[in-house]
Amino acid sequence: MLTGHMLTLEETRAARERYLADPGLWMRDILRARPWPVQVRIAEAVRDHKRVVVPSCHSSGKSWIAARIATWFLTLHIPSRVVLTAPTHRQVRRVLWTEVRQAYAGAAGPLARTPPLPGEPRWTIDDGWELLGFSTDDPDRFQGLHAPHVLVIMDEAPGIPAPIWAAVEGVLASGDARLLAIGNPVEPSGEFWDLCRPGSGAHKIAISAFDTPNLTRAGITQREIEEDVWQERVAHRLPYPSLVGPDWVAERYRRWGPNSPMYLSRVLGQFPQSATDALLYLSWVTAAQQVELKSSEPCVLGVDVARFGDAETVGMLRRGSVAELAFTSAQEDTMQTAGRVVAAIRQHRPSACYIDEIGIGAGVLDRLREVTREQTPRCRLVGLNSGERPNDTEQFANARAEWWWGLRERFEAGDIAIPDDDELAAQLTALKFRYTSRGQVLIESKEDMRKRGLPSPDRADALMLAFARGEPSGGIIRPGSRPHPKLSPGQAWLEDIGGGDDDRRERKRGWW
Repeated sequence: MLTGHMLTLEETRAARERYLADPGLWMRDILRARPWPVQVRIAEAVRDHKRVVVPSCHSSGKSWIAARIATWFLTLHIPSRVVLTAPTHRQVRRVLWTEVRQAYAGAAGPLARTPPLPGEPRWTIDDGWELLGFSTDDPDRFQGLHAPHVLVIMDEAPGIPAPIWAAVEGVLASGDARLLAIGNPVEPSGEFWDLCRPGSGAHKIAISAFDTPNLTRAGITQREIEEDVWQERVAHRLPYPSLVGPDWVAERYRRWGPNSPMYLSRVLGQFPQSATDALLYLSWVTAAQQVELKSSEPCVLGVDVARFGDAETVGMLRRGSVAELAFTSAQEDTMQTAGRVVAAIRQHRPSACYIDEIGIGAGVLDRLREVTREQTPRCRLVGLNSGERPNDTEQFANARAEWWWGLRERFEAGDIAIPDDDELAAQLTALKFRYTSRGQVLIESKEDMRKRGLPSPDRADALMLAFARGEPSGGIIRPGSRPHPKLSPGQAWLEDIGGGDDDRRERKRGWW
C-alpha cells in the first residue's frame, strides 16, 4: 500500500516489482478502482501471455479494464509504447481514451502529481515512452511502433480490417510485445474468430452475462432467466450499476429468444452460427452501427404503422446513407399516429415520407392527405405496398423482397450507418429469406416471424421503407389510385392537396 512519506529508491523499486506482478493490486492502490475477478484475470493474462483475446457479452466493462491495463502497462514498463485502436476514431477517443483519462484523473501517488491528459488520445511520458490512440485502415500507421515493451489493445476487434491485423502481427514480432483483443463475437469468421479458436496460440477469456458480478453475486443462472424466477434473487441495488444486469438479460431472452444471433453474441458472449437463410449477418449490422458516414441527400422518412398490441409505430429518418430513429410509439390510434408523423416532418423536413400503406397504414395515409401544405412543407407523401409487383420479376417475388434485397446489398457493401439500437439490430438479424419454386427471393413475413415467437420487426421495416428503391411515381399513392398523368411528382402532390397559385409561385422558386 502507498504511504504518506517519500519512498526511497529501494522502496520505489520494490513497489514497482510488486505492482508489475499484481496488476489488480496496482489498480486498487494507484487507480483506486475495484475491478471484479474476471477483469483481474484479463490483466494477469496480459502480464503472462503474448496474445490475449476476450470475446465478451454486452456491458461487461471490457473497455474499462482495457484502459486500466493500458495505464498499468505504460507506467510500469520503462520505457514502453501502448497503442489503442478500434474500428472508428470515435470508439478510440470517446470510449477507450475517455476511460484512460478517467483512470488517470482519479489516480493516487505519482500519477496524481502530473498534468492532466489532453483531449486527444496521446500520453507522452518521455521520448519513445508514450500511449497513442488512433483508428486507421492504413497499415503503415503501425510502422516504427517499436520499443523495449509494446502493448497493442484492439477494442471492438471484430470490426478491425484484416490489413491492420497483419500490421499488428508485425509489431508483435519483436521484443516484449503483447496484444489484447476484445469485442463482441459477431461472426464465426475473420481474424478475431481465428484468434478465439483452439490452437491459435492466444489465451482466451470469454465473458458471458452470467459471468458478470450483477448476476454471479445474486446466483442468477440461465435457468432462472428461462423460468422467470430471477427477480427473487435480486438485491435492492446492483453492486455494479454500469454493468449488464439481470433485468436486461431477461428482457433480451424474452424479446430475442435464446438461439438468436443477438442473444448468443450480446448475452452469452458466443459466436453465432451463420445461417444460410439469414438475410443479414450480425457482423454486417454491427459494422453499420460503428461506421462513420456523412449525412447527405436525400432526406427521407420511413414509417411502419402499428395500432394496438405489442407492435410499435416507427419513424426512421434517412439522410443519404445515414439512418436515425425519428420516433417510436405504441398503443395509438390512426389519428394520433398521423399527428406524430406530421410533427416528425415539421422537425426534420424530409423531401419525402414513405408509409407502409397495407392495413391500418392506409388510414394514416388518408388522414395525412387531408393535412394542408403548410403543416407538411415540401414533403411528398408516398404510400408503399410491399405486396405489389417488383421491378425485377425474375429475381424477386414481390416489392418487399426487392426493397429488402437492396438494403441487404447496402449492408454488405458497408454503405449504411444505423443507430446503435439493440432492438433494431435484433430485428435485422432475425429476418430470413428463401427462394420460391421459380427461383425468386421471398422475405419471411411478419406472420411467420410471430409463429417463431419473435416480435414484429417494426424498426427494421421502417428502416427498409426509408431506403426502399421501388419508389412509386406521382406523389401521393393510395390503394387503387393512379399517378397523375403528364404531371411531375411535385405537381401531382400539389394537385392532391389542392395547391393554389401561391403553391405554384413557390414551386417556381425551386422548392419542387
